[in-house]
Amino acid sequence: MFPLDFFRLIFFLVQWPRPWRYRRKSVPVLPTITGAAGCIESSGMRIVIGADHAGFALKEALAAQVRQLGHSVLDVGTHGSDAADYPDYAKAVADSLVQGNADRGVLVCGSGVGASVAANKVPGIRAGLCHDTYSAHQAVEHDDMNVLVLGGRVIGPELARELLTAYLAAAFTREDRHRRRLEKVAAIEGRYLSSHHGEHGNTRPVIIPGHYDAVLFDMDGVITDTASIHTSCWKTMFDQFLRKWGTQTGQAFQEFDSRDYKLYVDGKPRYEGVRDFLKSRGITLPEGSPRDSSSLETVCGLGNRKNELVNFRLASVGATAYPSTVALILYLRRIGIKTAVVTSSENCQAVLRAARMDDLFDARVDGHVLRQQHLAGKPAPDSFLRAAEMLGVSPQRSVVVEDAISGITAGVKGGFGFVVGVDRTNNALELLNQGAHLVVTDLADLLATAIEIPSKRAA
Repeated sequence: MFPLDFFRLIFFLVQWPRPWRYRRKSVPVLPTITGAAGCIESSGMRIVIGADHAGFALKEALAAQVRQLGHSVLDVGTHGSDAADYPDYAKAVADSLVQGNADRGVLVCGSGVGASVAANKVPGIRAGLCHDTYSAHQAVEHDDMNVLVLGGRVIGPELARELLTAYLAAAFTREDRHRRRLEKVAAIEGRYLSSHHGEHGNTRPVIIPGHYDAVLFDMDGVITDTASIHTSCWKTMFDQFLRKWGTQTGQAFQEFDSRDYKLYVDGKPRYEGVRDFLKSRGITLPEGSPRDSSSLETVCGLGNRKNELVNFRLASVGATAYPSTVALILYLRRIGIKTAVVTSSENCQAVLRAARMDDLFDARVDGHVLRQQHLAGKPAPDSFLRAAEMLGVSPQRSVVVEDAISGITAGVKGGFGFVVGVDRTNNALELLNQGAHLVVTDLADLLATAIEIPSKRAA
C-alpha cells in the first residue's frame, strides 16, 4: 500500500497549476466585518488565528506566514499541545471578527470539519474548509468567506501556506450575482435567528424581559414608511442642483441614486448628509447658516430645500406606521420593556403624530435634541447613548433597531447588547457586514406567532 504522504503529494501536485490565478492579483482585500473605524490600515490586515491541540503546530507555522505576508496576527490560542476543545477556539476567532478586532480569520483543528461547523454557528461568519488553492481564493471571491479552516492532520505545512496565501490575496468580487446569492444566505440566517422554536413548533420572541430593558428604534424605514419620502426628496433636490452645477462647470450630470442615499445621507443629520454627498462628488459649497433660504446654494440652503420638500409631502400624503412595528412596540410596553425613538430627523414629532405613534415612546432623541445638546449624529453612537441615559438603562441591556448602515454602525460602536437590522431595500448583507447581530425583513419576525398584528390603532 502507498503511504499517506504519497497521496498528499499527488493531491498537492494536482493543485499546482492553480497558484498563478491568485499570485497575479493585486486587488486590495475588502474585509466583510470591519473594525470600529471601518477600514484596514495600509500596513495590512488584522488576522485572527486559533486552533485546538491537533492544529497547534500548524497554527504556529501559519502565524509566522501571516506576518511574512505583511499582516498582523491576533493569536487566540491554544498555546500548547495539551488537549483542548475546538469549539472554544472557533468561538474566539468568530468573536474577534464580529467585534471588529480582526478583518479575517484562520482556524485549525484535526480534520477542520468540527471547527468549521462551530464557527458557522455565529451570525456573520462564513467559514470554509479548504484543502485546495482554488477553493481557498474562490470562496472569498464568490462567497465572501471570512474564515479559512484547515485540517492539521490532513495537510502539511507547505500546502497550508499555499492555501493561506491564496486566501489572503483574494478579494470579494462584489458582482451582482455574488451579492444576490449572499443576500439570500443572509436572509436565511436572519429568518432562523429571529425566533426560537418551542417543542410544539410555536415561536418565542427574541426580545424578552430579563435579557433586555429597552428597545431603541430608528424612525424612517423602521417605525414609519417615510424612508421612501426622504429618498425621493433627497433625489429631487440633489438632481436639480447637480444639473445646474453641471451647466455651470461643464461637468456631466450624474444622478443621485439609491446607493448614494444609503452611503451618504441615510440616517444622518440633514446638513451632514448634504456635506458628505457633495464631498463624494468633489463639490465644495459654503456652509451657510440653518436660517439660509432654500434658494441659496450652500450646505444649509440645500438641506433646507430638501426639508421643504419633505414637509410638503407629509402635508399631502401624511405618514403611515408599519403595522408589525406597532404590534411589536405595544407588545414590548405590555411586558415592561421601555421604548425610545432615535432619529436625526427634525420632523420626528410631526411624523409620529401623523402616524398616531407619538404616545408609544418613553424617550425621544431627534434632530432638535442633537442640535440643542451638541450631540454627533449617526454613525456616531451619541444619539443612542443619550436615549439609553434618558431611559435609565445600560447599552449592554438595550436593543437597537435600524434600517440604515450609519445606524447599525452607531449601535455597534455604542456597545449595545443586540443590534437588529431591518432590510427594507434588499441590503441585508451590508447591514450584517456593518455588525448587525440579526437582520429581518419585517419586525413581525421578532414577535411571537400568537400576537395579532393590528391593521390600525384605535383613535
